[in-house]
Amino acid sequence: MVAKRYRNTKEISYYMCDRTHTLTLPMLINLILEVSGEQSDQLGLGEKVMEEKGYSWIILQYEFHITKFPENKEKIEIETYATEYNKLFCYRDFIVRDEAGTELIKIHSTFALFDLEKRKMARLPEEIVAPYEAEFTKKVKRNPKPTELDEETARSQPFHVRYFDIDTNQHVNNSKYLDWTLNTLGGAFLTEHKLVYANVKYDKEVHENQMIQSLVSIEKTKDKTITAHKIRTEGVANCSASFEWKLQS
Repeated sequence: MVAKRYRNTKEISYYMCDRTHTLTLPMLINLILEVSGEQSDQLGLGEKVMEEKGYSWIILQYEFHITKFPENKEKIEIETYATEYNKLFCYRDFIVRDEAGTELIKIHSTFALFDLEKRKMARLPEEIVAPYEAEFTKKVKRNPKPTELDEETARSQPFHVRYFDIDTNQHVNNSKYLDWTLNTLGGAFLTEHKLVYANVKYDKEVHENQMIQSLVSIEKTKDKTITAHKIRTEGVANCSASFEWKLQS
């Protein structure tokens, strides 16, 4: 079975960019989820329909392979499709291309179905996954894990969870975690480096009014820098991430 593919064009606006006029990683997440939501709407499984069924989708992990981030005023095409699924997880890919059709970013993601009443993951009913025409597999995909945080050298920065950090699932929007991780690196680092790979794994919900600690450790080699990140609340790990960077040319 060949999965149904969906494409849409988006224009990068200034509010999606950082001080270098480049699309930010949190805004990229918002854009790709907007496009996957459009596909779900087209298939009759939009957010409202899912809520009526008592479910919503949650993201468990992202893996980004980045050649180049688009810039302000640039038009891009985002393509998405569900690649495969098993009883608990659905795997979806995203491809970001420029106007010439050149691939800029490839994203692998893992989704799960969330029972809104029980507040836990649910098995995937056939009626919900069938319209995407993804391939069923009994195997659980072994995704690569983010690089582990070096606890001895890690530094920490606190953030307070505010009202507007919460999304319709009643927990922190997944793009917000990227704000917290990246902000620990500081403006000088982010200006001097370009992101080429990211691995983000979500473990536990964060809620309004909680205080989170965003930790980072940095490992430098001759040709790249790897930053390892952890989001914690009251000693519990909520999110792990690692980013690979190269110096701006």
